[in-house]
Amino acid sequence: MEVSVEMQRARENEALLRRQVEAWARNDLDDLLTLYNEDMVYIDIPFSDRPVRGKQAFREYLEGYNAQFVSGTVQVEYTNIVASSTAVVGELRVKARYVGEGAPNGGAEISWRVVLIDTIVDGKVSTEHAHFDSMAFAKAIEQRDHGL
Repeated sequence: MEVSVEMQRARENEALLRRQVEAWARNDLDDLLTLYNEDMVYIDIPFSDRPVRGKQAFREYLEGYNAQFVSGTVQVEYTNIVASSTAVVGELRVKARYVGEGAPNGGAEISWRVVLIDTIVDGKVSTEHAHFDSMAFAKAIEQRDHGL
């Protein structure tokens, strides 16, 4: 049975998402950024009024964001992936040791869910919307502060 062009692109887009997430979890920004178009746009939905435009700005954003976690502690579980020939959506569960603002000494183990919605153009991410539970960070820190 021959695989249609649409199905093949959907498979490629799923593989692209997996490469993205794995590069991010390793904090390998050089590898990660090869997967995005130069004029890409990234939007954290909790902060949708501040889109990040372009790969250089996205690198700077990620450097600050990833600094909140102890290197090597980010673990990702894929809950669901839906891909088409032009987009891919990934639902993830992420765990890491948070050492960002408000973290107790030594950091706090946190877990949060995120949904990434990527539009793919010419085999690379053109736009990415990240829907995540921003309260998970505050809750984890609060629990650690109260010894729960």
